[in-house]
Amino acid sequence: MVYKIALCDDDKEYMDELEKMLTACRKQEDTLEIVKCTSGEQLLKRNVDEEDVVFLDIQQEGMDGNEISVELRRRGYQGVLVHCSGIFMPTPETIKISPYRYLLKQSETEEIMKDLRDILDEIARRKEVCSVEAYYMREKITVQVADIMYITHHKNGKSVLHMKEPLQKLYSEANIIAPYSFKELMEMLEKSDFAMPHSSYIVNLHYVSRLTEADFVQVGSVRLSISRAKKNEFKKKIMEYFGNKYKRKD
Repeated sequence: MVYKIALCDDDKEYMDELEKMLTACRKQEDTLEIVKCTSGEQLLKRNVDEEDVVFLDIQQEGMDGNEISVELRRRGYQGVLVHCSGIFMPTPETIKISPYRYLLKQSETEEIMKDLRDILDEIARRKEVCSVEAYYMREKITVQVADIMYITHHKNGKSVLHMKEPLQKLYSEANIIAPYSFKELMEMLEKSDFAMPHSSYIVNLHYVSRLTEADFVQVGSVRLSISRAKKNEFKKKIMEYFGNKYKRKD
């Protein structure tokens, strides 16, 4: 498997050390394609969408890691975001962005390498189901799973794919129809971050911003209901998902 990795830090020695640890963590059959950027401005000039993971130093000259993360998410980046810092300093903005992991630079090497192995495993898990076939205006297309915000039913046992907001204008003339039932889609997406808050919806947990007391879930700019029958199972999935995202060393 090929892992595309971007490192962004104004400390070149730290990037070299991180590259050595990543290389030590990879499996023998895997390949790492690593690019290094010494500023956020340099990183954002690249086609970052192709990178599986971006490691961002929180404290650097020019744009800091928080600002870069906000801009990446604004552009629709769906890869793994990792924040690196000498001090763990989440901000209101990064809480909304939800980086997958925080790496503390002063941690013991073995602790950092354990985190790096977890990150590589997460990338591999996401790559297992990366796209589904669908139809848009009767033309067959390939839809990236990471671009799907939520899914609803369509007639004849098919499903409608609702895309992330940056892509909605591109597909504004008709529905994107997947030739699969909810059951088939859930089997396909078993190892991806999708869950059912209601028998009428499948949602990508990455786009969930909050749950309301009135049993609704906010997915992007859309509010969907949570059924009584699905409530406990869905909330368990949410807790597991965010628990994994915020997992870090004490």
